[in-house]
Amino acid sequence: MNTTSRDDALRALLVDRVGRSARRRRWLVPTIGVGAFVAAGALTAGALVGTGFLQQTLAPEDATALVETGAAGDVTLLGAPVVRVSDGATSLTLPDRPSGAHHVAVGLQCAPPETATVTVGADEGDGEPTTADCGTSITLPVGSSAGERPVVRVDQAGSPMTVWAAWARPDPVPGPSPEQQAALEDGVVTRSEYVAAWDRYVGCMRASGHPVDLGPLQPVVFAIGIPVEANQADSRCGASELRDVDSMWQNEHPDAQQYTPAAGARYDPASDPRYAG
Repeated sequence: MNTTSRDDALRALLVDRVGRSARRRRWLVPTIGVGAFVAAGALTAGALVGTGFLQQTLAPEDATALVETGAAGDVTLLGAPVVRVSDGATSLTLPDRPSGAHHVAVGLQCAPPETATVTVGADEGDGEPTTADCGTSITLPVGSSAGERPVVRVDQAGSPMTVWAAWARPDPVPGPSPEQQAALEDGVVTRSEYVAAWDRYVGCMRASGHPVDLGPLQPVVFAIGIPVEANQADSRCGASELRDVDSMWQNEHPDAQQYTPAAGARYDPASDPRYAG
């Protein structure tokens, strides 16, 4: 099989990005290396069509090394992913929609890392655009208007890019953990219970591959920003460890509305004797 320097570069991109990935997710597909996929010749020049290489459908045993490079959150893949390697903007057509499927997971690897725009719709021009960073993956809702075989389009500057997409089902959002329930049981959230809930949330997010930094300041009300690729983990970790405690704490401090100077001021237990314990 003859190869070109361009083929070798794209192979190197795929293998290097997979090999260097530090993120590991709970994808429900068996674990096996990506070598069989690369060696099969799917990235040869003869497979080039349009703006990207010929779309491939990966068997489950060949998919893990690709999907693990992303961070779409806690989702279950419904069927095998499809994948394409391209020099720029490209699109993938999903397989037939499984029964009850309402979400799609999309992952990106690029060299150099950039930001791309992802749309999912019945045609390449349809769909609400979503921003995604290369090196991550996202989970998007897909309504019935997109049809049974939606098109995933990724627009990005003309550098080598590997894109995969699959039907997916987000894992159920859990209920409050025993620790969160205990903090709420007496109808009062103290400062120590509030901080402990945030600490558990941060630990949950970091375990999911999404570092969260609360900073050295201890404000009255904590506030953080979550990137789109962390939304799934945020929903799960927030519901389990933080959401109800955070809501009660803010109700106990109505003068410190979130994102205001009062909320961001350093917490003074002496001025908050009822809840400082």
